[in-house]
Amino acid sequence: MSDSVEELYQKLLDSGFSEAELEKQVQNKAEEFGGFMSKQGILFVIAKEKGIQLRSPDIDPHLYEALEEEIDYDDFTIDASELKEGMTNIVLLGKILEVFQSREFTRKDDSMGAVFSFLLGDSTESVKIVLWDDHAKAGKNEYFRVNELVRVIGGYSKTGKTDELEVHLGRKGKLVLSPKNLSQRTRDKLKSVNIEQTSERSHKTVPKESLKELILQNKFVSSVNGTVKIEDFKELELKSGEKSFLLSLLLEVESFAIRVKIWGMEAIECLKLVSDGDSVSITNLVVKENSYTSEKELVFTKNSTLKVL
Repeated sequence: MSDSVEELYQKLLDSGFSEAELEKQVQNKAEEFGGFMSKQGILFVIAKEKGIQLRSPDIDPHLYEALEEEIDYDDFTIDASELKEGMTNIVLLGKILEVFQSREFTRKDDSMGAVFSFLLGDSTESVKIVLWDDHAKAGKNEYFRVNELVRVIGGYSKTGKTDELEVHLGRKGKLVLSPKNLSQRTRDKLKSVNIEQTSERSHKTVPKESLKELILQNKFVSSVNGTVKIEDFKELELKSGEKSFLLSLLLEVESFAIRVKIWGMEAIECLKLVSDGDSVSITNLVVKENSYTSEKELVFTKNSTLKVL
């Protein structure tokens, strides 16, 4: 382990975890996040969920800011009521309210396909989830049944045949039945959801909003094009002696500007690519609120890309 990981690990052991217990927690988190998070990020999230304060003078403060940008499915999860036409990389958490019959069909190229759907409800609304081909096999799982909790990862929204908004699971998406590590409060909140409540607030297609509204209201932006200006570039040194970097860009989109933050070696690579005034396309950004200025910012994730147009 790197020095920074060892420091976090030791802090958790000092807080009361046994080594065996902590290793089990790390393994469970690694499986849950499917490779989305580094070990640093996993340790940070474990501490956060347990209410353990990791900040200390012994750990470089820049490390905390970098760790807080790690991907956590809970950071991406939105309410069903927040769904809009054309969204991608959607993450939902809810309760199975109704299961519809699966069916197989033959495509024009004579290959076989399958489709399966169910109604997912959370405390705000319900939405139909549509699964295709390999994902449709979930309907044959004996534990896939009404009242079970489920997390949908990597969906996209579109209008269905009934003119209601649906979420389809993308090819690289994932369905997690009975997700682990949910707080008891979250479980209780979802268990109280019923189909009568959500049917009263059935979700209809909402006209597309401006890109500015999408950026400011959502927690995740799948793609955005604009013109950039290099605002700042910093070289940071962690307590371990390792160097890290932070690149801040101002992105002008539809007559408004928003800051984009890029950490680590990605900052170096992006700095090599862009010049002031370049038109760029950026994908897979998290929307964060700056704790000092209260302004919304776009932050690079491990899946982000920047392309000069």
